[in-house]
Amino acid sequence: MDSEQVLLSMFKQQHYDSTRFKMQKMVVLFSAIACSCGVAVMSVFYIDLLYVYIFAGAVVWAGITMLLYWLKAFSFNIASLVFMIYICFVLTPVFWYLTGITGAAPYVSLIILVAILSMFTGNILKRLFFVYLVSLLALTVYSAIVQIPTTANLPSLMYTLIAFLIAVILISSYMLSKQRKFEQMNDQFLRSSFKDELTRLLNRKVLDIIIEYEESKYKENKSDYILVMLDVDKFKQMNDEHGHVFGDIILRNIAKCINDKVRSSDFVVRYGGDEFLVVQTDASEQSVRLFVERIEEAMKSSCYMDVVVTVSYGFAARSECKTPEDVLALADKRLYEKKEACNNK
Repeated sequence: MDSEQVLLSMFKQQHYDSTRFKMQKMVVLFSAIACSCGVAVMSVFYIDLLYVYIFAGAVVWAGITMLLYWLKAFSFNIASLVFMIYICFVLTPVFWYLTGITGAAPYVSLIILVAILSMFTGNILKRLFFVYLVSLLALTVYSAIVQIPTTANLPSLMYTLIAFLIAVILISSYMLSKQRKFEQMNDQFLRSSFKDELTRLLNRKVLDIIIEYEESKYKENKSDYILVMLDVDKFKQMNDEHGHVFGDIILRNIAKCINDKVRSSDFVVRYGGDEFLVVQTDASEQSVRLFVERIEEAMKSSCYMDVVVTVSYGFAARSECKTPEDVLALADKRLYEKKEACNNK
């Protein structure tokens, strides 16, 4: 996975987990309330113990879900999945057994289908959705086989059966297509939102997400990372002598040179003005020096200007510092020292 795709996934996870958490919490809460009402109604009016047991089981399972989350045994995404497995593969089959195709089972099944498509995403959605559809098909066939010999109105039963299957297909197709379309549009929007307009590099707004990602790898398996800060030498002087349009051309060319020389797993950020920040893993002092030399070599043939453009750089490794903020500060300090040395020549 390249750096941009990693960043996109991190950005979406950070910003959409809270929304999905609210949806999952709402579904679990309302399901528990509805099943509690079912326990009360069946206990008082109908006195059907199987209904009481199945509804009470859902309430208990909702409580277990919340307890698992509260104890931090699982994320709420996994805890709510545990609850939905009970709803899909215990409560739903019992409903079909008790009411059949002509009862409440199809309506309950459609509500659960919408809940699955709303609550989950990715591999969890694919697997749960596929298994639930297969189980619905099996339950529908079973119900039809059981009820056809005893029904007094076969056409009505067949219409109900066909209508249910059409509803399942239409709801599934519509929600999945809308979800895919939303994901595509959202990805395009996010990709453009974390890009710098002038250089098309990543902008500074997403630096925190990048550092968080690298920090997680560093803490989990001690995968060290290096921050390389680059600054265009005497950029203000070039701007004053040749104008800001010329300066923009220089920045775009440098950005292209950097982008062409980094690995797909590296992150390149326009840190500000004429400063660029490269986040690299599996790098060393020697590899950083060679990296900067390749950039300067590429700049000689890419700028198409009669001006020699050079960059100063400073870098720091995470293993050198106590905190991520210290890494950035150390890289900036070393950059400043190199610029001072360059200006004093």
